[in-house]
Amino acid sequence: MFVSIWHRLDLGARLALPFVTALVCTLIGVIAWPLPYIGPVAPPLSLMAVYYWTVYRPDLFGPSVVFAIGLLNDIVNDLPIGLSALLYVAASQILLQQRRFFARQSFFMIWFGFILTVSAVMAAEWLLLDILHWTIVPVMPVLMQTILAVAFFPLPCWLFIALQRLALPHED
Repeated sequence: MFVSIWHRLDLGARLALPFVTALVCTLIGVIAWPLPYIGPVAPPLSLMAVYYWTVYRPDLFGPSVVFAIGLLNDIVNDLPIGLSALLYVAASQILLQQRRFFARQSFFMIWFGFILTVSAVMAAEWLLLDILHWTIVPVMPVLMQTILAVAFFPLPCWLFIALQRLALPHED
């Protein structure tokens, strides 16, 4: 019975890995990189986690988890509550429809899918912030965030792949 409890705890920790990595990415994503002429920007690490885990382990990263990560992103980045949650869930649901295509592709096709996803989410976020604030929000920080996300994506993706291979059982 003692081994069974430890086995269950181990399995539970492994199955929580996608949520925990997305949580850590969201918290690390608060750290802004000061770039000249545009101010502090940071790549949307939480969106990278949402993208990866939605494509590769949707059984462990459902809409409620995506919504929670989006809410946390809104809170830590001082965005209107529900904005990222709405955009992340929408992106996740669209990705789920294309999952069979993306899950079997090369890394470059996965990267291209991420480029489309981050571009759409960042553009929608910028547009919704314009509407909510009833003013034109500067577009340069959004463009820089998108460019940083595209350039930075291989590193977190590699980490997610390594963690998935190391810790997670195969999807049923």
